[in-house]
Amino acid sequence: MLLAVDVGNTSTVLGLFDGERLVADWRISTDRRRMADQYAVLLRELFALDGLDPPGRAIVSSVAPPADRELARALADRFGVRARTVGAELVAPLLSVETERPTEVGADRLVNAVAATRTEGDAWIVVDFGTAANFDLILAPNRLMGVALAPGPMIAAEALFERAAKLPRVDLVAPERAVGRTTVDALRSGLVFGYAEMVDGMVGRIEREAREEIGPDATVRVIATGGFAEVVMPHARRIDAVDPLLTLTGLRIVADAVHADARGGR
Repeated sequence: MLLAVDVGNTSTVLGLFDGERLVADWRISTDRRRMADQYAVLLRELFALDGLDPPGRAIVSSVAPPADRELARALADRFGVRARTVGAELVAPLLSVETERPTEVGADRLVNAVAATRTEGDAWIVVDFGTAANFDLILAPNRLMGVALAPGPMIAAEALFERAAKLPRVDLVAPERAVGRTTVDALRSGLVFGYAEMVDGMVGRIEREAREEIGPDATVRVIATGGFAEVVMPHARRIDAVDPLLTLTGLRIVADAVHADARGGR
């Protein structure tokens, strides 16, 4: 089995695949202070929780280098598994990264793009709601053209709470109306409806730029992922699909391609 791990700034998502089938997935907090032995204990507990054996292979995408380093040590020392770490070179057979500095593109952006190209479309815009809100443009067959970044909704909510003394923390759920009659609903309106409008506006702008190259009749598919995607989708007009596990799917595709190449080289 394959363990796929996406180490984000705030949370880490893990998925265990048996072939193409995702048999279990877990979400834990990202802790840059967590050591290899702590990861080993945590992994064993997660596998035991679902009655699963440890994996034979592993792949990691990370935007938090201290965390992925300790995770890789835990997998090597305690499970005898060498974890492959995603970067531009690893995905090169599957993805053409056409930015000015390909090595600066985050690993999660790369694997999301790989996963998106396995769906129908002439171009794809992937909207990923994490610590940052990312908008990735991919043109068929596999060209990652670039990324737009904005603060994620949780960052925006925390900034309001910390910088405005009378504003409370709120759950990110949609209120009934855009004009809030309470402080809580006012915050929810701006955070949920405001981000939905930003999605529609950014998608429209990115799509117009894409059509300069792919033409007016090409199909542009918008895929949202990340923890906030399902909250925003009912209120954004331009999202075609939500895939909360898009990053894990991309990791599995990359790992399988690397594994096939290695087997063919022997």
